[in-house]
Amino acid sequence: MISQQEQAELREFVKQHYSKLKEGSTTANIASYETPNAFTGDKSDDGTQAVDLEDEQYAYSIEAPKKRKNSVKLHELSYKNYKANEEVSTIQKINKNILEASKRIREVNRMLDHSTKLKTESKLTDDIHWKKTNEALRKMHERVSALSEKANLLYNLQEATAQQAEKDLLALLNSMGSTAFKQLGPNDIDHNPVGADHFEFDIMLNGEPIAIDWDKGNLIYQDYSEERLLGNINNPEEVIANIQKHIKL
Repeated sequence: MISQQEQAELREFVKQHYSKLKEGSTTANIASYETPNAFTGDKSDDGTQAVDLEDEQYAYSIEAPKKRKNSVKLHELSYKNYKANEEVSTIQKINKNILEASKRIREVNRMLDHSTKLKTESKLTDDIHWKKTNEALRKMHERVSALSEKANLLYNLQEATAQQAEKDLLALLNSMGSTAFKQLGPNDIDHNPVGADHFEFDIMLNGEPIAIDWDKGNLIYQDYSEERLLGNINNPEEVIANIQKHIKL
């Protein structure tokens, strides 16, 4: 059995250490939240309640981004591993990669739209940019130019547009009542690019070339003496009527 003096000393010891423990207890010692939805402003929330995005007090959603299936961080996958992956075919690899790249570019485009709109609404000038921001913008211009060249290697937009225009024009001519036009095939039509959506078509009909320009879907017959507007490809009745009127078979 301890004495009264020892009891008093023990109480004082416990009191002092309890005080120190209380002072040392901070939020730094609290375990981190295990869910991105923990901060909802609701004290009774058990961590499963989502943030109300309509509430003005939340400037941004703190919900963690959803992980995409078949999506990997580009720096984590070397070309060697990408090529050696046997789970999907080569065609699937190329197409899935392009689709994923398209999604990411769309996300970047949205981010830049938000920044541009906010900067314009706030009537801010370029001097608000940090030095690192200006450097990032410079590199962004270079990367966008490089991306355009790489995308062109995968898909030549001008050539693809010309080929589709050629198919549409050939289908329209084949739909005409004339036997000569019905017999036209891909080997009887050739094109020469003039602009992004402007092409010169040469159509061999009965051994004679017929020149028709395609300008954003508008068809122009290059007669020997003058140009004749045939109409738009989306209005085939008008085009057929003008072909029958101006082009001698």
